[in-house]
Amino acid sequence: MNPLLFDDMPQPSDLLPGRVLLVEDDDLQAKLMAESIRTLGQGWSTIRVPTAKECLQTLENMTFAVALIDLQLPDASGLDILRQIRERGWSLATVLVTAHGSEQVAVEALRLGVSDYLKKEEGYLKTLPDVVSRTVKDFRQRLRKLSAYSRLKVELTRRTHRNLLDSYTAPIVHDIKSPLTYITVMAEVLQMGGITSVNPQEAARVILKGTKAIGQLVDRLLKFARQEVEDRISLDLTQFLSQMAQSESQHLKVQNVRLVAELPAAPTVVKAARGGLEQVFLNLVANASECLILSAGGGQISLGLTQEDNHGVVTVSDNGPGIPEEALPHLFKAFSTYGKTGRGTGLGLSIVAGIVWEHGGQIKAENLPAGGARFTVRLPLERRGPVALVLEDEPNVQELVITQLEALGVRAETFIDGADVLAALEGGKWELVILDLRTPGVSGIDVFQAMVQKRPDLVGRTMVVSGSIEDRALQELLATHPVPCLPKPYSVSDFNNVVRLLLRASGST
Repeated sequence: MNPLLFDDMPQPSDLLPGRVLLVEDDDLQAKLMAESIRTLGQGWSTIRVPTAKECLQTLENMTFAVALIDLQLPDASGLDILRQIRERGWSLATVLVTAHGSEQVAVEALRLGVSDYLKKEEGYLKTLPDVVSRTVKDFRQRLRKLSAYSRLKVELTRRTHRNLLDSYTAPIVHDIKSPLTYITVMAEVLQMGGITSVNPQEAARVILKGTKAIGQLVDRLLKFARQEVEDRISLDLTQFLSQMAQSESQHLKVQNVRLVAELPAAPTVVKAARGGLEQVFLNLVANASECLILSAGGGQISLGLTQEDNHGVVTVSDNGPGIPEEALPHLFKAFSTYGKTGRGTGLGLSIVAGIVWEHGGQIKAENLPAGGARFTVRLPLERRGPVALVLEDEPNVQELVITQLEALGVRAETFIDGADVLAALEGGKWELVILDLRTPGVSGIDVFQAMVQKRPDLVGRTMVVSGSIEDRALQELLATHPVPCLPKPYSVSDFNNVVRLLLRASGST
């Protein structure tokens, strides 16, 4: 039987009874719901809690097949409970139960991961058992499929890493055995003692050369191993390459090689293992410098960076003899060699390619029309989350807004003076705009009026805040442009709801 087809069939464990958590503050409703659930048969049980606080405390200590959560509770909303369940990473089937629900509430509940939504309308107690059993069965099936998927992903990752290591085994053995051979031979010659044709100093030089070669290979392999487990971080290629160019140019200059970096001023951010990218670009620069030194006694290496199609594009080019055309198609294979540069089996470039591919990027090599070679590495830019323009002159309020936005996955670009906003308005990219209307100097009202003229695309994603809802200028603004307005002081939930609404309107969620 096809295991994938078998996984789609209900398993006995999907239909087993379980324990139900009732989060309901109304005693009568809780009693009626418990009686309805017991009609599912033997093995089904209920535990009832009347508040959100008790719900979360209970979930910390007990497991349940499903939680039935009332929307309106004395100390919090059912949506708040769903949000806490999601933020804490708990795996639990949930049904939101309400007598006063709306489409907006249902949408928000689904966004928070609710399994089902049930209205307390006439006859709902009769349908409740079916809702509970269906929700539990569907949730258990999803968990089982997710578990199977996770096992498959682990197995594929293991096989990929095994294949990657296997592809390097032969060249590694070759590169180690070559210097070991002449180290062993020279050591045996010295041990024999009677042979005078071998200069002991020359023999020592050969042995040291061999040990150095093996040491360099081991260092390279250790760097490769480290980058496989190194955490991916947000890395600015502009800063990263600038620092690398500064450190490398000093010793290259001694070897009559000039390193020129042409980098943009703006950040180019990727998600990458820093050690892995160090190995990539240091290897490419080292290869280019070695080629220049052996072919012409020196030359120039150019390092470039641009952004194209959501990728950071790094180029490493030189003015050397180039790469033989017949070698180009095989350059990144483990046994590839090109030119008479003494680079052994070409393990360095095969590892470079492997690191780039593991980062979701591409690498290619080509010869330049005017002479020399160029290596191009394309790395996907880090996905940029929503960004909010925040005009707020009160430091404490500004800090609060930043914190709330970060909790919602939004990065804040803050301003305390409307004049600075006007200066950045034309080229700014924001998914959300939050304006305090009464800031010193150029006010939020002035900024909003400028947006209407210069950036009308931002008006529909703007919310304004004001300490005086009766402000005449505010009333005039809202009369012509009915944007969301929060009066100070506002609640966290009101702020979050407006932010989510505007992000959905801008297509950011």
